[in-house]
Amino acid sequence: MEIAREVCPGYELDEEQKPVILDVFNWCMRLPGKYDHDKGLWIWGSIGSGKSTLLQIVNKFCYEVRPDEPIGYRGHELPFCIRIRRAIDICDAYAEKGIAGLHEIINIERLGIDDIGTENRITGHYTNSANVIGDLLLRRYDMRDRFQTHVTTNLSPQQISEVYGERIYDRCGEMFNFVHLDGYTHRPEINTL
Repeated sequence: MEIAREVCPGYELDEEQKPVILDVFNWCMRLPGKYDHDKGLWIWGSIGSGKSTLLQIVNKFCYEVRPDEPIGYRGHELPFCIRIRRAIDICDAYAEKGIAGLHEIINIERLGIDDIGTENRITGHYTNSANVIGDLLLRRYDMRDRFQTHVTTNLSPQQISEVYGERIYDRCGEMFNFVHLDGYTHRPEINTL
């Protein structure tokens, strides 16, 4: 909780989320449990349930407690660090620079893609258009033995094929542990008076 409150002051854990969070932290510490340590986390649930915050907490917690481990092309021992990028920003990088704008992102050892499903599905760069996040997930799938990908989204696993297609849906089971984080919104109500 101390690390969680460093990331999000005032963080409180919902009773209904406790079993899920315990499973995630077993994954973080590489303890036996529900999730495969070699797969990334696909954290999905309702709006405001704390998915992005949980990914940030996982990042900080793993950096603090997890030993260095080999990752990447050369198997360098690296401290645990997820480089989190918003899906919309990834699409903007493609719109601005084309595939060159994605090369750095494609090769991040531990990539967190925040808010998948909120971006424009088809993004243009001059006359070239692409389903940027779908293409990125396919490329990351091909490198899953060296790199790890994490996602936050409101999309359920069943909705992946509707949004990104069957090819990506078919591969997600090999890439991700599906973590359902549901509950009420943690965001303050908007006073409309």
